[in-house]
Amino acid sequence: MHQHSSPTGSSLRTLALLLLLTSPVAGCTSTHHASFDNTVRQEAITGVTTLSGRKIAFTQPGAAITDDTLYAVSRDGQVILPSDSIGQVWTRKFSPVRTMGLAGGLAAGALLASLIALASSGLTFGP
Repeated sequence: MHQHSSPTGSSLRTLALLLLLTSPVAGCTSTHHASFDNTVRQEAITGVTTLSGRKIAFTQPGAAITDDTLYAVSRDGQVILPSDSIGQVWTRKFSPVRTMGLAGGLAAGALLASLIALASSGLTFGP
């Protein structure tokens, strides 16, 4: 016996898959740029902009600052910068606006997919 999945069930599975794939990508976070000082949480640093304007993104969040030198890892390898050459540090922060946008977009997509599935199923309402 061959079973067919309902269009609505398929749409819900697709939505669930999109939610799982989209959430980590969007992350509901935004990058925050702040002036460098020694009070920044080193484990939260995701990149830097040097005083000369060079932007360096770290492949692994976090940096170590020892003896006025920053140590981190970028896609080009180990980063070693004198701390007095750092203009800004980048950190990731939770973004409620992005979270609401993501949730609203996914809800709208789910509603649209359900309406399309319902319309294409041939179900009729009324007499």
